[in-house]
Order: sequence, then structure tokens, then C-alpha cells
Amino acid sequence: MGISVKESAIPAIIVECILYGISIFLFGITVWSLTYQRKSAEVSRSMLVTACLLFLLGTMHVVVDAIHLWQGFISSEGADQFFDDVSKYTFKNAIYELETLVGDAILIYRCYIVWQRIEVIIIPIIGWLAVAVTATHTVWSISQLSLNSDSASVHTMQQWLFAFYLTAIVTNFIATSYDPSTVASRTEFTDPYYLGTLALKLWLIHRHSSRLRSTGSQVYPILFVIMECGALYSLSLITMVATYFSGSNGSFVVLDMIGQFIPITFCLIIVRTAMLRFSERTGQGLFLSTVIWPSDSHHTARRMKAHVNRMAVVDTDIEFSSPDTDIMDDTYDSRSDNCLR
Repeated sequence: MGISVKESAIPAIIVECILYGISIFLFGITVWSLTYQRKSAEVSRSMLVTACLLFLLGTMHVVVDAIHLWQGFISSEGADQFFDDVSKYTFKNAIYELETLVGDAILIYRCYIVWQRIEVIIIPIIGWLAVAVTATHTVWSISQLSLNSDSASVHTMQQWLFAFYLTAIVTNFIATSYDPSTVASRTEFTDPYYLGTLALKLWLIHRHSSRLRSTGSQVYPILFVIMECGALYSLSLITMVATYFSGSNGSFVVLDMIGQFIPITFCLIIVRTAMLRFSERTGQGLFLSTVIWPSDSHHTARRMKAHVNRMAVVDTDIEFSSPDTDIMDDTYDSRSDNCLR
């Protein structure tokens, strides 16, 4: 027999508080890594504002859950009746909607920065608008439900809920699944949603650099973190849909977890890149590798430098005498400091 909504509230708040503690730790390191020993002009304001906003929304999510827990078990006359009334979750659902929209908006913004072509983000923007519409209507539909709602109203709400998750997943997929061989000259590696493009791009760099030198490249740690964060977020969405439409109240636990997963995954990759950036100052070397892609004409090759300082890939065309020559340049390129902020 599955757990009731009342019974799911206890493990949900416990798991969420644990994840919130992790979020606090990662948020602190993120703010420090984005501001430490940097001038005001060097601070990545977009990343800093986004990190603060997602942390604020995650904090509000925990506070609302704690208030509901107190009201349900202490203040209300009946815990079962209180927790079964889903209209009481309207504000928390709105917070979750904002978290999703902020994350997707940053994803589309970075997609534009990567490609530098407005036509590339037209479809993702349409998808983002679809997410906003379906999410808003879902929150409104849930707020209109009561303990005496008929099955037709519940079914309509479920259809909008499914549409919300479907559009969110599809939008993320479209925004990150363009052909990586045509990626523009600069790519920022600070988004957990870039699983498709970034993972493949990093894997190609890692494969070629490992083939060219016996020591291998440092791409793999970043590749692993990006894949892990992307898989974690995607799996949580799929789990949420599966548990909800299977009729399990465990979906309430998963929903509270996702409320913390979004800021955690956002901060985690920034923290990882900061670790590599500071490793350069200890003489470990910050850049990942330089790979030459032979050209079929004019004896040119494309040199791809992967810098972890700003987590950017800088492509430059260079001339050299032989198309079969592989060039490994581990010299720090100051242009990485001028890459995507």
C-alpha cells in the first residue's frame, strides 16, 4: 500500500532540508568563486544574479514546506484533510514554476551566446513560452481544485501538468541538441542542461587530446560533471512524471527534491570550473588541451583550445606547413578572459 499525502510530507521535508544544506554550501562557494580576486568588471553578473535568484527561490521553497508542515500537523484540526487539499500548494507550485523558467531562460540565453545567431533560439523561445503557458495554467488549475472536485477537473489539470513537463523536456532538448560540429567560436560550460552539445564536444576534445599525448587531457572531469548534473536533472523530471501518473504520492517527495536540484546543478558545474581555475595558480595548468583538426584544403587546420577558466572553447584558424601535423599548445591564451561572461 502506498503512502498517503500526509505521510509523504515527513520524508519530503527531510530530504529537501538535506539537499538545501548542500545548496547552501555550493551557493557560498559559487559566490566566492565568481567574485574572489576579481574586479567589478570581471565579475560574471549574469551568473551571480542567477545563482542568487535560484538560491532565493530554493530557500522560499523550503520555508513554504516548513510552514505547511507546521500548519498540517500542529495548527490544523485534521492533517489528512489539510494535506489532501492540493490548492494549498499554489504558492509553492508558483515558486517551482519560476525556478524552471529561470533555468530555461538562462539556457536559451547561453544558446544564443554560443551560436551568435538569433534564428537558432527562435524554436527554444517558442518552447520557453509554451513552458510558461502550460506551467501557469497548471498552477492555476491546481489552485481551483478542492476535496470535492469532479474527475473532469482533475483530468484537465493532469493534462496540463503532463503538457508542462513535456514542453520543459522538449525545450531543453532542442536548445542543446544542435550539431556540435557547427558550434560557434565560444561556448560556456556552466550549465547543467548542456548535456547533449557540451558532453559530445568535451568527449571529442578528450578523445583527440588523449590520442595525441600519453598523459591525456583534463577534459574528462568536466565531461563527467556535466553528464552527471544533466542526467540528475533529467532523471528527476522523468521520475516526477512516472510517480505522479502512476498514482504514487511519492511524487510530492520528488517535487520537493527538484526544487533543490535546480540550484544545486546550476552551482555544481560553476564550482567545478572554479576548482580548475584555481588549480592554474598552483601550477597544475588550467586549460584542458589544444587539438588540431586537419583541413582538406589550403593546408589549414583548426586549433581548438578548451579553457576551463571561463569554461570556453575558442576556435581559431591557423596556417601550418602540413595538414598532417598535430600541434599541442599548452600556453595560456589570455583571450579566454575575454570570453563569455
